[in-house]
Amino acid sequence: MEEEAKKSQEGEIDLSIIIPSYNEKKRFPRTLEAYMSFFDKLPIKYEIIFADYSNDGSKDLIREYQKKHSNIVLLNINSKGKGIAVLEAFRICRGKFLSFTDADNATPPEEFYKMYNSFEGYDAVIGSRGLSRSHVKSWHKSPQRRIGSFVLGVFFVKIIYGLDIKDTQCGAKIFRREKLIQVLPMMRIKDGIFDIELLWRFKRIGRINEVPISWTDDKFSNFKWRDTIYHAIWLLWVRFDLQKLYALEELKTLDTIPIAVPEPARIQEFKTLKTRS
Repeated sequence: MEEEAKKSQEGEIDLSIIIPSYNEKKRFPRTLEAYMSFFDKLPIKYEIIFADYSNDGSKDLIREYQKKHSNIVLLNINSKGKGIAVLEAFRICRGKFLSFTDADNATPPEEFYKMYNSFEGYDAVIGSRGLSRSHVKSWHKSPQRRIGSFVLGVFFVKIIYGLDIKDTQCGAKIFRREKLIQVLPMMRIKDGIFDIELLWRFKRIGRINEVPISWTDDKFSNFKWRDTIYHAIWLLWVRFDLQKLYALEELKTLDTIPIAVPEPARIQEFKTLKTRS
């Protein structure tokens, strides 16, 4: 009976972890190894999905890891952008909880696991660098970035979108599958600020728990005012549903844009999934 029960559970995944990756060949191995080393010791069945839109050879390196680990999935994204990478990866996740984290290990697996254990009474848990108990290491923020963050974080997030969230842009988020799938067809923003729209839409159907985390800054990130202006236009466009006024081809729904190419061998049911004990 015990063996039958074990077989019946084979293939069920507790947690899907998406890692969006763009030219992270030098950095993602450290993140992948840290997460696998940590979660392999826990009684959790998980999968790691690389949503990769790189041109630096990252895919070849990910395939090498796949030879050793059956719970690593490579999703080849043909369009550049973190938002579209994560949204497309959500579509092939098999976990009860769907999540994403950054390729640079800014959110260590220990912090991610604390988030995973903070779901009681909530439908989503998001990491935050803006709470009193948050611990941020070496946050490299130029004056321009601080102003840009204020514009997006205060004016758009709080005033325009009405979100009582301190940090919408932290790269660590976990959602209950049954709630998230209701939101995905409505998503329009597909770049780095898709989090704001995602949380705004999710807030209508589920409760969000914002938790403090320990987070390490990425020295390699940069800031461009033109990106902030572009983001502001998109946020206004989505918030006030302006596509009703203009029939733009680029505002098709996610389901109508074939931009992701799964690795065929990896989208099939895994023959074996490690059981953590």
